[in-house]
Amino acid sequence: MRLAIASLVALMLALSFSSLGVVRSQEIDVNQTLTSMYDNVMSGAKATISKFLAGVQELFLFIVHKGLEVLITIARASYFALGLLGLVLWATGISPYRGRHLIVGAIVLAIIAEVARGLLG
Repeated sequence: MRLAIASLVALMLALSFSSLGVVRSQEIDVNQTLTSMYDNVMSGAKATISKFLAGVQELFLFIVHKGLEVLITIARASYFALGLLGLVLWATGISPYRGRHLIVGAIVLAIIAEVARGLLG
């Protein structure tokens, strides 16, 4: 009788230890699945953030480019008007000194605007 009980206990222990291996195997599978899910979520979040920041960067560069184009257009109109006004003041003798300075200022503004336009593309 004792031998039968001891055999039964040994059998139960053997079965429980063998089932621990199955449980451990399932635990490893669950850990790997959770890890791969976490990696997928993190890589998706990184990709989304990267796309968003790239879009913000592209928008910022577009705004700066368009702003510089507007400033160059305004500078072109300004140096034309300054040069014309300076020419009139200098040629008529109303204020030749001021007219000469307006012409020089128009030339400087023209050089800056055209160099900026060349750099902008």
